[in-house]
Amino acid sequence: MAEEEKTSTQNYRFAAPLPSAAPAKVSSFQPGGQAQPDKDDAEQKDTHVYDPSSANIIRFGRMQYAIGLFWQPLQDVDDPIPEIRETMESEPDANLYAIHYGRAPQYGIGSAKKGHKDGLVVGAIAVLDSLSEQSSFVAVFKVDIGWWFLVVRNDLILPEEDVLYRTEQEARDAFDAMMAVPDWGYKIAPASWEIDDAEEMDLEKLLKEGQQVRLLSLGAMRGMKVLLIIASLITILAIGIVYLFYSFVDKEKTEAPKIEPIVPTASYQTQEPTRQEEKPWEKLVAVPTFLSRCWSDAYQLKSMIVPGWTLNQIVCTPTEIQTGWTKTGRKASRVAWIETAIRDQYKLRGETQINETGTSAIIKFTFDDLPVKGSEPELTLQKLRRELVDISQALSLPINMSVEEITVELPKPPEEADKKNDSKEYVKVYRYLAFSFTSSMDPPAWESFFDKFSGLEVTKIEYNPNSKSALTNNWKYEGRIYEPDKEK
Repeated sequence: MAEEEKTSTQNYRFAAPLPSAAPAKVSSFQPGGQAQPDKDDAEQKDTHVYDPSSANIIRFGRMQYAIGLFWQPLQDVDDPIPEIRETMESEPDANLYAIHYGRAPQYGIGSAKKGHKDGLVVGAIAVLDSLSEQSSFVAVFKVDIGWWFLVVRNDLILPEEDVLYRTEQEARDAFDAMMAVPDWGYKIAPASWEIDDAEEMDLEKLLKEGQQVRLLSLGAMRGMKVLLIIASLITILAIGIVYLFYSFVDKEKTEAPKIEPIVPTASYQTQEPTRQEEKPWEKLVAVPTFLSRCWSDAYQLKSMIVPGWTLNQIVCTPTEIQTGWTKTGRKASRVAWIETAIRDQYKLRGETQINETGTSAIIKFTFDDLPVKGSEPELTLQKLRRELVDISQALSLPINMSVEEITVELPKPPEEADKKNDSKEYVKVYRYLAFSFTSSMDPPAWESFFDKFSGLEVTKIEYNPNSKSALTNNWKYEGRIYEPDKEK
């Protein structure tokens, strides 16, 4: 009971899901740490104590790679620096960072105590990129300074599972602990360990073939922003001076013209242009962007850990993403926990609703920045159905199909605009083929399938975050493909 009360007052951070069977390791980046005052880069360098025996740098020839970073999912991809700075404030020696803009964006924090330096290539990102076909894997590599242990779950490097162990036994114990968690898509371990379904891989090859993302200094980024702001202000000031100068010269040279009154010779009426009808496929949300956003946001929501609460179904539409949590029934769990997690720990800014009994919560995020474009239909309903049947048979994937209609109100002439008229003269019916199917594959994997058809929109994506296996049909897709306008 005392332990649960202690948990309820913790200041949470946004963290990837850590398997419950894995042993907890103490990290120097503890959430809720006391913020440190800002210092100059020179002052921070003086406080960095680097012990060569604790180096987290592996070498292959002339190349050096930084390992042993602390990882966190990235919530604001447009402005990540404030989020990264907040994480760094809890540890004075955390002065470096790297960002991975993958299917699940995240950032890693480097430490001078571990020998990390500005410009070093980040090993975990390179390996993750090389194994991009595997969304989850556990890996151990024998390196020149020990044993490197790396765990990726749902395309996220787990916060404290990018670790350098000095002894083989420590690495083996960590690996065995992770095996208690099911559904690892891939296992990498030394052949001498003789682990079933595990494969030994060439680390040097993985590092060279992966994305080469380097550690950056937060101070350098801050200085660059200041320079850009100064340069922008100077440019704006120069443009303003030039504009005022030429305005003054033109005013001096130009005499005010004498305007003679115009006597109207005839009266006439202006004619309001006729508004054109807007077809339903002329403003569709771009499917690739919608798939990527739904996939990324769904996995970040799944990564949230709120004690005493279970995440519900996640639903994406072209306008919003919605999910909720249900109280699990633990006696010590409180509604304050879910409120603290949403507002303070994960800093979610969506529309939140909590029921009167405090047993369920719903949150919505609006998609207000997805690009919109037109996509002219090409195939008749008969041909569309035949195409989908063929794909269904080829993939052994059941696809539900039905012909449906949508009614669009047509613009009325100006003389009829104020009249109430229920006549069918001012409406038009468009037909489309509605489809739905379930799959174990993530939304980005279906981009090429949806791109095959013009006049297509994905209307809903549902994700079950509580499935025990990634191989089950956790994703459901619904959409429609329009038929061309026959009157065109």
